[in-house]
Amino acid sequence: MTKLRLSKLTGAVILALGVSTSAMAADTSSAMRGKITTPSGASAANVKIKVVHQPTGTISELTTNESGTFIANGLRVGGPYTVIIDSDTFNDTTVENIFLNLGETYRLTSQLAPLNIEKIEVSGYKIVQQSGGSSSTFGEDTINNMPSFNRDIKDIARLNPLASINGSGELTFAGSNPRTNGLTVDGIGQNDDFGLSYGGYPTSQPPVALDAIEQISVDVSPFSASKGNFGGGTINAVTKSGTNELKFSGFYETSTPDIAGDVDSISQVFADNRPVLDDDGHRTYIVEQVEPNQTEKRYGFNVGGPLIDDTLFYFVNYNKWSSELDLDYGFEGSGATNEYDVSEESYNRFLNILNNEYGLTDSLGGDPKDTNETLLVKLSWNIADDHRLDFTYQWQDDKDETNFGTGGTSVQFASSRYTYATKFNNFATKLYSDWNEDFSTEIGIAYKDVSSRSLTNSDIGSVTVEEYFRGPSYNFGTDEFRHANSSATENLTLSLDATYLMDEHEINFGMQYESLNLYNLFAANSLGSWEFDNFNGFENREVGNYKGKYDFSYSNAFTNNPNDTAYDATRNQLALYIEDTFYVGDDLEVTAGVRYERLSSDDKPTLNENFLNTYGFSNQENLDGLDIILPRIGFKYYATEALTVNGGVGRFQGGIPNVWYNNSFQNDGITFVDAPQSVIDDYYANNQADITQVPDAIKGSLVQGAGSTNYVDPNFELPSSIRAQLGFEYDFDSELLGEGFKWQAEIAYHKKENEAVWHNTAIKPVGVAADGERIIYESIYSGDLADNFDIAMTNSTDDGRSVIITTALAKEWENGLYISASYAHQDVTEASSGSSSRAQSNYQYNITKSRNEDFAARGAYEVEHSFKVNLAYNTEFFSGYATRFNVYFERRSGRPFSYTMGMYQDSDLGDTRDFYSSSAYLAYIPTGADDANVNWDESGLSWSELETLLNRAGISERGQILDRNSGTQPWVTTMDISVKQEIPGFAKGHSGEVYFMIDNFANLLNSDWGVEKRLGFSDQAVYDFGGLDDQGRYIIDSRFNGADVRNYSQYQTSSSAWQAKIGVSYKF
Repeated sequence: MTKLRLSKLTGAVILALGVSTSAMAADTSSAMRGKITTPSGASAANVKIKVVHQPTGTISELTTNESGTFIANGLRVGGPYTVIIDSDTFNDTTVENIFLNLGETYRLTSQLAPLNIEKIEVSGYKIVQQSGGSSSTFGEDTINNMPSFNRDIKDIARLNPLASINGSGELTFAGSNPRTNGLTVDGIGQNDDFGLSYGGYPTSQPPVALDAIEQISVDVSPFSASKGNFGGGTINAVTKSGTNELKFSGFYETSTPDIAGDVDSISQVFADNRPVLDDDGHRTYIVEQVEPNQTEKRYGFNVGGPLIDDTLFYFVNYNKWSSELDLDYGFEGSGATNEYDVSEESYNRFLNILNNEYGLTDSLGGDPKDTNETLLVKLSWNIADDHRLDFTYQWQDDKDETNFGTGGTSVQFASSRYTYATKFNNFATKLYSDWNEDFSTEIGIAYKDVSSRSLTNSDIGSVTVEEYFRGPSYNFGTDEFRHANSSATENLTLSLDATYLMDEHEINFGMQYESLNLYNLFAANSLGSWEFDNFNGFENREVGNYKGKYDFSYSNAFTNNPNDTAYDATRNQLALYIEDTFYVGDDLEVTAGVRYERLSSDDKPTLNENFLNTYGFSNQENLDGLDIILPRIGFKYYATEALTVNGGVGRFQGGIPNVWYNNSFQNDGITFVDAPQSVIDDYYANNQADITQVPDAIKGSLVQGAGSTNYVDPNFELPSSIRAQLGFEYDFDSELLGEGFKWQAEIAYHKKENEAVWHNTAIKPVGVAADGERIIYESIYSGDLADNFDIAMTNSTDDGRSVIITTALAKEWENGLYISASYAHQDVTEASSGSSSRAQSNYQYNITKSRNEDFAARGAYEVEHSFKVNLAYNTEFFSGYATRFNVYFERRSGRPFSYTMGMYQDSDLGDTRDFYSSSAYLAYIPTGADDANVNWDESGLSWSELETLLNRAGISERGQILDRNSGTQPWVTTMDISVKQEIPGFAKGHSGEVYFMIDNFANLLNSDWGVEKRLGFSDQAVYDFGGLDDQGRYIIDSRFNGADVRNYSQYQTSSSAWQAKIGVSYKF
């Protein structure tokens, strides 16, 4: 017998910190493809192959075909595996210590030896733990030791060079919208199916605990036709399974303010209730140290083992997390951690008016607390040698208290807080079957049920009281977007993946069917929203008004019952695919396939007859029957033992937030309508405000069919992208630094097609500004309907593209040291960022030159430069007990932003009530004091003053409208460390571990390091738009409360100070 043994250093390390893969297999398993030859090199047919998973005794038995080829699908990830090659003619061979990666087909080649030759070979190959390029796999060592403060899958995925996570938890791949990523665990989609969350999850905490995960794969452009339903990147994870050995692990960890650093807080300087400006008319700021105030606790356990040896196994994971903020409120000059920029005298006066005039009481509130619990149960059943079944159940209960104040110019009261409660119930089962040596299948079913609701602290509407006009504000009552807000999704997914081995051709084909039911109740302003311009107006019950328009809004079903605005709709998606993987010669592997996707739905928005009469088509487009063909081809060329070249080209579609498609159900213009401004103005011109209820006169003004609409363009096409990439992997040795380096590099080009954009078809062009470029609009409606809008989701006429370059280098030394380093460059353009879940917001806040005009410009999520280093060191400080160090370092470019014009109720460009205070227009930069496009006589800002601000901002352009995202926020540097020390257990085979992690370790070394400076929004207004004169010339005014042209306005609190956690774990 010939025995091939992969050494522990080369075999087990395959899964350690990540290797590049070409995700061709299913999302929950691995595969193995082998080529067996005779001693003379001919194909060895009818050779018996036995693939044994050692931890569970799972066996797959196969026979090579006439070409000497075999394939084993549906294998458990990880290992070790033993492959026994049994030949009746030649010497048997055993290959041991094989480890399989999630989504990867392991390539095994073996040449049989004559019976009369006794030969023992050690067949090892260089494996360096690396996550270079667009594809990565991460195994147990990475998952266990990579610094991850929240035990979050995203903290592992960030090792991919194309991944980026900002301080708010947004994970982007290759500059794509974070809402378009795909994430599955054991075949269960973990995404927010609505698309409401920028973090990607339906909850604030990860839906699956990291310690339940066995492997994670990340891919941006998998050229397998089996892959779909993502537009950015896709993350697939598989959970641990029980084995023949009983295993337990448990942990407890905590982080307190005592082991965290202060964070800088930026506050604008005021004096006598007015902003203090410098000589340039620029706002002035002070930076103060804010003490940490968060206490986190987390504990959990894993337990797994056999129910029936070699046959039935179980695995259970439970985690509980809680977080509490110790808020320290204070007023101007108090030095409190959460200081409000108002005097205590003003605060008390407000409370007196609230109590004496309205009979209400309120407070700043107590310490907010968030909680999260997760449970995962997995059963694995070896039905027979040719069939096995996995079943996973997943549960989560998440509660987050939000909308609380943290200081500044906006005083937030307890009544405006709410708790966002989400429940998560999922299950998935998958049957893996080998029907014969040539045909195997994976049949899956997954069900996900997610419900969310907002638990509010008040039963009145939203109220904002300004201390003085556009000054500090006091906010109480129910947040306007929580007046009626709940949602639920049910997702049923059926899948079939089959493989047929025909000679040397591996034919993969299958289908996925998804049925998604969405229920949503969202009636913003259905309790009414009031705004008062100053304390005197609030005391006198005088609703604020500007230019005769009163600051009150009310929207509801025309029945005045918000429950009537809810919709319940089902959308289905069918995907079919087929592909062929074959070899051209011995060294070129080619995969060519095609994928077909089709949407269907029997549900439609309510027909709006007024809309139909206006446009000649209905508002009922539901994408039923919309389909797309996605061809793909990929290759992998094994040029030498050291050099592999890979690449491919294909079309991709998916990941579009479902809420975009369903906005038209919520806002059909029939049910959900706004109170006319004229009725509001007439009422409050003659009546005092009662903030406890909406006046009957305004309730009675709601008219069925008189509302604004969201709709889908009847000619809408599914957004997609053509992606092409070319890369290589090269193993080499260095005389100076040692053997076993791996170098990877890749270049990719993505061309977007039919990007989703939002237009307001209720306005029409009537002219242009004096610059000849900015379009002026007016409403197609009149009277009480003049403020109506009709927002269409349509396709862009000018699509973006991406050019992405990555390179990575990695090396592991025999002394336990591992280092990898990567660099990524992104050059991304797009037509729209699609940063909101609401059609209205995607239109309202889209930075533009003119409304309804598409143009591709620098992408909002682009990270132009990204440098990453991961260092791991495993040793034994104490003999027999492992010591593990892990460091993650990243330095990356800040995100782009735009320079705009400040707007406040400016309608000269044709914006109506809902849009005319949005600073969404890119700034026009004059040529100088003699620019004929500017009326300098009526402007409140001189050219000299403006030029000073332009120079301060670094804006060199003149005589033009600026491009979108021409600015860049500051660079971000982060360094996280993890140290773990194994300690003796209480019995034989038991061990403990003490550990600590420091998030943002660089900030601990130097308080100026590791600080994430950013803007609150992705724009900075250079000046205020004062309107257009009769000749269409710009009137340029000074910014209200002073200019601010910095590329940041705040420190991201969650990522700008060091924070440590300590923990202890025990296992056997």
